[in-house]
Amino acid sequence: MDHMKRTLSFNPLSEENTKKLRSELLNELRISSIENLSNELFNEIFDYLDGIDIYLAFSNLNHRFQQLLTSSSILYKIELIHISSKEIFMLIY
Repeated sequence: MDHMKRTLSFNPLSEENTKKLRSELLNELRISSIENLSNELFNEIFDYLDGIDIYLAFSNLNHRFQQLLTSSSILYKIELIHISSKEIFMLIY
């Protein structure tokens, strides 16, 4: 049997679409990659940061981070000495 091989054809429109799709995929992966990290890893990272900085950066970001912040010892790391009562009120409410 003779096998016929397909010939490679160059289609600039197809190449442009491929580049666009590849770019969109890479952007999507970059955006969502931090959310692929485990909670345990975030807790390890948070050990190196100030409690108030963690709370200000990650509170109300999304449900997962809100749960992570309220269910861990991060709230105990907040040094209340450096925060005014107004700032405490704003953090809680």
